[in-house]
Amino acid sequence: MALYEILSGHRDEVMRRWKLKVHGTLAPESIPPVELVDHLPEFLLEIIAALRDDAGLPSVGPSPDESLSAAGHGEQRLRLGFSLDSVVREYGALRDAIIGTARDAGAQLTFQELQVVFDSTIHGIAHAVSEYAHQRDAEFLRQANEHFAFIAHELRNPLSSAVTAFQLLKERWHLPKDTAAVAVLERSIMRTTELIDQTLKVARIASGVDVRRQWTTMRTLFEEAEISSLAEAESKGVELRLVLETDARVDVDIRLVRSAIGNLLGNGIKYTASGGSVELRGKIVDGRAIIQVEDCCGGLPPGKVEEAFAPFVRLDSGHSGFGLGLAIAKQAAEAHGGNIRVQNLPGKGCIFVLELPISAEHETGASGRAVDNPDD
Repeated sequence: MALYEILSGHRDEVMRRWKLKVHGTLAPESIPPVELVDHLPEFLLEIIAALRDDAGLPSVGPSPDESLSAAGHGEQRLRLGFSLDSVVREYGALRDAIIGTARDAGAQLTFQELQVVFDSTIHGIAHAVSEYAHQRDAEFLRQANEHFAFIAHELRNPLSSAVTAFQLLKERWHLPKDTAAVAVLERSIMRTTELIDQTLKVARIASGVDVRRQWTTMRTLFEEAEISSLAEAESKGVELRLVLETDARVDVDIRLVRSAIGNLLGNGIKYTASGGSVELRGKIVDGRAIIQVEDCCGGLPPGKVEEAFAPFVRLDSGHSGFGLGLAIAKQAAEAHGGNIRVQNLPGKGCIFVLELPISAEHETGASGRAVDNPDD
């Protein structure tokens, strides 16, 4: 009798052996049997399907190499507090339970059947460990961002009081604005306020809430971006140009996209020398909005292309700032299921390219998570 036939008729026995092996050893005895067994019966069916496929029989379901049950098992084990080592060893216990059950049933296992069982176990381990690690890292990131957000909120209140007190002192004592001490204090307060606000933006985007989509047009987004950035561009002597090749309605989180475009424009203006230009371009291609910001910064230094979107990395140490603008733009793009990249033009400048699906129907691989109020 083939192994797939034996396993089909002895699934309960396989799971009984597996439970005996892991209960109280790999898994705490306090875990109810239902939670303990979890996705394993479904994974056993996938192994049976793989054995049938290998024997040339019609497929009866997904095989372990495309398993969702193993990924679900890894996520569930993380929630229950299992170690990663225990998750791996559970699959070894299942393999042993399969082989033991088959041999006790009198099966003469072939090398090919054993190879399928071993390969299936390895695929299960890979899927379970990958999802376990992914969910664990996501949880670490969420906790870190909650911590940063808490600290930023705690700093914001006393800083707000300090700003108010400083303004009152300037008015009451008629402090001259051109003195070095007053100027330094004012700049320090402004930079601290900016850092706190930017940290809150990063924490909110990474911690995530639902994207709040609204219909607007590309032209509206571009005109708002121009209005917000024009004063800064004029003060630096930088020409700001808008080129909209395609105007269309887009269903996006307006505040989030406005923040992303604003950060890209602000970054371009900051690094472009007086007399240069920054161009904002836009078009729609295959259901995606392609937004480009080209500047005249002279190009990125070696090694900065890879680091461009990392938080707290400044593209040029000669400029002030906290290196959060591009990280915010990246997180905003990914929250919509889009992406962002940079094309370096050595000796000339950079082209930052933001791609966004124009609606949820065009979204692919989106996290569906974003900031609530990115501009608060």
